[in-house]
Amino acid sequence: MIKHEKKLSKFAVIMIICWAAALAALAVCMLILRSYLADYESVQPKYAAEKVFSEYFSPVDYEALLEYADESLTKFNKKEALVAYLSTLTDGKELSYHNVSTGVDADAAKYIVKYSEDGQDIKIASFTLRKSDEKSPKGFSVYKLSEAELFFPASVCVQILVQNGYTPYVSGKALDESYIVEADIPSDANAHLPEGVGGVFFSRYEVGGLVEVPEIEIKSPAGEAKNAFLDEESGCYEAVPDYDDALAEEYTEYVIKAAELYATYMQNDCSFGKISPYFESGTQLYNDIRTTTTAWVIDHDSYHFEDEEASEFYRYDENTFSCRIKLTHVLKRSRLEDYKDYVDITFYLRKSDGKYLIYDRTNN
Repeated sequence: MIKHEKKLSKFAVIMIICWAAALAALAVCMLILRSYLADYESVQPKYAAEKVFSEYFSPVDYEALLEYADESLTKFNKKEALVAYLSTLTDGKELSYHNVSTGVDADAAKYIVKYSEDGQDIKIASFTLRKSDEKSPKGFSVYKLSEAELFFPASVCVQILVQNGYTPYVSGKALDESYIVEADIPSDANAHLPEGVGGVFFSRYEVGGLVEVPEIEIKSPAGEAKNAFLDEESGCYEAVPDYDDALAEEYTEYVIKAAELYATYMQNDCSFGKISPYFESGTQLYNDIRTTTTAWVIDHDSYHFEDEEASEFYRYDENTFSCRIKLTHVLKRSRLEDYKDYVDITFYLRKSDGKYLIYDRTNN
């Protein structure tokens, strides 16, 4: 008996072929999707953050981080000094990092780097990752380090008192008006200047966020560099004013003689007529000297002067200047120790009928 195999219908064959094709297509799609998902996962910021932490914070490479930090950190701080200072803050510390991307735009991720000490978290830095132009094999944007912040207690702050028109420099960089914390500060001398004579005014600049005292320089309007010194009383760096050497050469002998005669008169050793040619008549100073009682002075037999010095000649205009005179007035007393009167005064002089006369004075 001959058996005949039953053939599949055309419909069945077509169905089998369709199902096989569908399964094959599904398998291919799954492989493609899996590849895309793996590629997408590989560019997630957490992996870039791990790499950045390993590269820049384990151990901390501050020199490299400064390339991504705000330029203001090294504007007045020397880079090597800043790196050395920062390194001392984290030396031996165990660092960790944490995501703080809340509020950060969708194309970025931000992380805080910190360490724990005495139960407190000390934040030392943050870094931000941002999607770059680099693409993964499937075309996803790769996250790269875009910026870093460094947090440190920089306690050094300098203030510089500069005459208007002059420019202060910190670490070789000029300070603009944004660093002024107090403007148009009048000189003490202004109160002694005649009406119509322009006074001297200063501005006080301040620079903070420093890890050490920087190099400070002050330049005149003509660009002449002037070394700055720290005034212990004000706490500000200042420059020696532009004293007038020509005035000093011409009038040193004159003002010292005036100071000697003034001191002599005050010790009742000469008449007012001796000193009046040096002082401007009609001024408050002239009248005060003329009416001063000089009878009650220290008894002495003779006197002389020591250590006479005239300095700080400063011209305010073509007719007005001031200068400082120091001298020691030694009163000789028989059978007693010499009495020394230390004189340190500033004279203010102005031209009257072609001659400079003293119209005011201050004690220093």
